[in-house]
Amino acid sequence: MENPLALDEKRDALRKKLARYRALPEYLLDGVGAALQRLFNPAEAKKRGAFLPADASSQDHELFPSSWITGSIIALITFLIGGVIATRTHSQLNAEELKLTSWAAFAGALALVANKINIRAFLDTFRESCVDKMLRAEDVTDLTKWLNEKFNLWPPLLWGALIGPLLGWALYFFWRLNHASIPFHIGPFVTLILSCIQAVWVGYYLIPFYLTFPSRLNRYQFDLYTLDPSSSELVGRLSRLLSYAFYVTMAYIVQLTFGLSYVGVLTTETPVPGIIVSALVWVPTVVLYIAGQLNLSNLITHAKWKTLNEVQAKIERLHAEQDVPDKDTLERLAKLMDYHDRIESTPNSALNFRSGLSFLNSLLLPILAFLIGNLKDVIQFFKK
Repeated sequence: MENPLALDEKRDALRKKLARYRALPEYLLDGVGAALQRLFNPAEAKKRGAFLPADASSQDHELFPSSWITGSIIALITFLIGGVIATRTHSQLNAEELKLTSWAAFAGALALVANKINIRAFLDTFRESCVDKMLRAEDVTDLTKWLNEKFNLWPPLLWGALIGPLLGWALYFFWRLNHASIPFHIGPFVTLILSCIQAVWVGYYLIPFYLTFPSRLNRYQFDLYTLDPSSSELVGRLSRLLSYAFYVTMAYIVQLTFGLSYVGVLTTETPVPGIIVSALVWVPTVVLYIAGQLNLSNLITHAKWKTLNEVQAKIERLHAEQDVPDKDTLERLAKLMDYHDRIESTPNSALNFRSGLSFLNSLLLPILAFLIGNLKDVIQFFKK
């Protein structure tokens, strides 16, 4: 039998860890924020003691700079790195190169902010409600071990260092195809690579937290509403978490699609970058959302069948008591069968028609962004 005291202790320990966890982009954003606070509000920084706030979720209530401010500063620094390199190499950047450099710095910093929003949503969801719904101490231990592995900083550093430069080179290559008269300049190229490294981190953290983790849900035992698991608080919160992360990421993809069209990387003449964006960003995001909802549906179905099997066992035992059931037994059997049918008819998914329609509509947004970004070419195409 589960020891309630041991379970509560493990729950409390996990909640404290959930407050302290930070992803790599958060360390970068919050590190800049801590430096700003020490510069402009040293009294508040000294009051805290540590360099970073202990609770990353509540730091905005402690006069700590928001991630939008620190993201803007990181974007400015990324832009200036390219500008300084261009100046040192005596490269005169034209308007198109300045447009590319500015957008790349903005997109990279925005990826950091989007990552922070998604990670905070995940950790806060479990910290505020889901941990309390876990019924076994070994499940809490397993989740703690998994989180410790995923918040190791070395894998995302390596991931970004390997894929970021390759992605930056590909984007710069296709940009130059559409700007053949502009020679290679190292300044914009470096800014683009730095921004791609930042953007790659978004994908790195999306995979474990929104694809791998939902598949682990069936390993754990949760306190779900017996009569209708799909209506449980935990299921509702996890479904909203998946939807929230999907919309945040899709908003970034819309910006990315429009930005690539605006700076001249993604055009009707060079559709390959669109394929790259779809393969690396758009398609995985859709797969993450669908896979997450399917795993959540498996959690609901598993809970339903656990209850249904118990009801079926009661029906079988009651039916076996008498060769010819009397009136009272028949009434009890009828009530149990109605109870069984009522549970069986409850939804197997947290999704409904409205959320499904909203999901389908959101898939059209990147296409719309591409059409707007290449509006002149599209109009000319239909005039032919």
